[in-house]
Amino acid sequence: MKPITVLRGLFPALFLLGCGVSASAADYPDRPIRMIAPFAPGGGSDVVARLVAEKMGPLLGQNVVVENRPGASSIIGTDLVAKAAPDGYTILMTNSAITSNPSLYQTLPYDTRKDLIPVTYLADAPTLLAAHPSVPFNTVPELVAYAKQHPNEVTVGTPGAGQMSHLVAEMVSQASDTKLTMVHYKGTANSINDLVGGTIMMSFGTVPGFINFIESKKLKPIAVASRERISVLPDVPTIAETYPGFEMSVWFGVFVPAGTPDAIVSKLNTAMLQALKDPTIQARFPEEGLRPGNLSHEQFNTLFRSDLDKWQTFIRERNIHLNK
Repeated sequence: MKPITVLRGLFPALFLLGCGVSASAADYPDRPIRMIAPFAPGGGSDVVARLVAEKMGPLLGQNVVVENRPGASSIIGTDLVAKAAPDGYTILMTNSAITSNPSLYQTLPYDTRKDLIPVTYLADAPTLLAAHPSVPFNTVPELVAYAKQHPNEVTVGTPGAGQMSHLVAEMVSQASDTKLTMVHYKGTANSINDLVGGTIMMSFGTVPGFINFIESKKLKPIAVASRERISVLPDVPTIAETYPGFEMSVWFGVFVPAGTPDAIVSKLNTAMLQALKDPTIQARFPEEGLRPGNLSHEQFNTLFRSDLDKWQTFIRERNIHLNK
């Protein structure tokens, strides 16, 4: 009889536990949410994070506070979220660098495939090649010709080894069979400062990170890595006009720790999709060279896992290794 007594006592406990989980998800959120942006302020990721967080807050009834945690090619901030409590109060707003890091570093403090859940695809932006006004080339063909005549003299700044701007530079080097000298910085702001100052010749980045400098003539655009020219810079050619099929866009998305209840994931996803429809975002994103997300939760998950495989192949072919 004792086992029966134990089971009878267990059922109410399980019932109450289940109700507690449901109530917790139903009450979510009851305090501010931290949105971790694992990059330094000033880049495309920061622009997206702050615009979306501002519009999400009223929809959820709580503030969504953006917290920049840069370092180690976004690994520090990503690790913070991967190890956070799976309760929806610490979320990650990152870019597609999250899919290249597992192949660039021998070890990571988290398992990208297992420790994080993709929630919402927020936006994407084509990478843009911008140069200091003094450089002696204005187009991709002129750049390639100059690089072939001056091997290893063309300097390309990046906000960090392994970032998307580094990888797209490697893609151009591969497509054009030229030698480009990579100069890695700690953060977008440092890279752009040296680019504007003429310390380095050019850099790849997103339109949001460069557009103000282009409009003020402190930088000149060379090409965009989209399939077609973009409306915010209609006179700037695509790299694909020189190398057909060349395309490289950076996407921005939100992740939560594995184990986060489905109800919370769904509530976050719904709020973000609503935020993307806000007239302010619909107007600001194109001005910043961003295209609002149009993928479902399932499509984003598929893209995330496909990109993990794509970058693994490319990085292996290019024999790119980063010490960590």
